[in-house]
Amino acid sequence: MRLANDPRNGRFLAVILLLIAVLLGYVLLVHWWFVAPDLAIAAQMRDLREQQQRFAGIVAQRPIIEERLAQVRVFEQGNQAFLADADANSAFSDLTQRLKQAISARVKNENQCAIVSNSNFKGGEEELYERVTIQVRMRCALEPFAQILYELENSNPYLFVDQLLIYRQQYGYVPPGQKTHPQTALDIRFNVSGYLRKAGKKGA
Repeated sequence: MRLANDPRNGRFLAVILLLIAVLLGYVLLVHWWFVAPDLAIAAQMRDLREQQQRFAGIVAQRPIIEERLAQVRVFEQGNQAFLADADANSAFSDLTQRLKQAISARVKNENQCAIVSNSNFKGGEEELYERVTIQVRMRCALEPFAQILYELENSNPYLFVDQLLIYRQQYGYVPPGQKTHPQTALDIRFNVSGYLRKAGKKGA
């Protein structure tokens, strides 16, 4: 009873209650209305300063980036991997001409190898650069055809042969009773492709 009625305990309790009241008053009346918005603004300003520093670093690198882009453009212009044609229509004719040149370069006897037909092919998967393809059918012996393939795939610009199908066939008429055999050749069908320098639909 003497502890409960001690004035010092009453003063201590009053101080504690006063501190609690002041703290609640600060939180409810000062912090959420004045301090919290200032802290949020300070955080936003800090983020903006960091972004500004990053952008400033990027801007400072602009001359270096532009120089490298110019080097890439020069390299692309001089890159012999692409077809020199500006559009697909002229590139189709160019591919056909390159095929004929490969045949002339590797085959001395025209009877050994000949183009039966060739046509433009449009379609296929979308790629980063525009692909130009001709579909070819040839009648050719195996050895000269292998040399033609080597000529096509080891040239500039880069050419690609795919969808290769080979059938064995005989041609020529042999009268009954003769011992000679009809000539044997391969019916060969394949695609020859190259790439234009301009971007395809996938890269657009």
